[in-house]
Amino acid sequence: MQREGMLGPKPEDVAVFLAKTKGLDKTTIGDYLGEREDSALRVMHAYVDAMDFTSLDFDDAIRTFLSGFRLPGEAQKIDRLMEKFAERFVKCNPASFKSADVAYVL
Repeated sequence: MQREGMLGPKPEDVAVFLAKTKGLDKTTIGDYLGEREDSALRVMHAYVDAMDFTSLDFDDAIRTFLSGFRLPGEAQKIDRLMEKFAERFVKCNPASFKSADVAYVL
């Protein structure tokens, strides 16, 4: 899609495509976002950073986060996704937890 000019080259472009395009397989999205490859990591960071968890309770924020994809089955992929979620949640709600590590453990 990028070669054909249908999708921008930046990670933010891919993140918006994954978040907004209806009909994409949520399992495939989760597997891709959890990858360790540099380009997939940049897309995952852009995907999560585009979310606004401001004033949301932790459980509502995590439901919002997980609504766009299914968590992959591999523990390392889940770990990467949840670590980034915790970082973003605390950035949006600085008074919620002492640190992103606390949110991640929860």
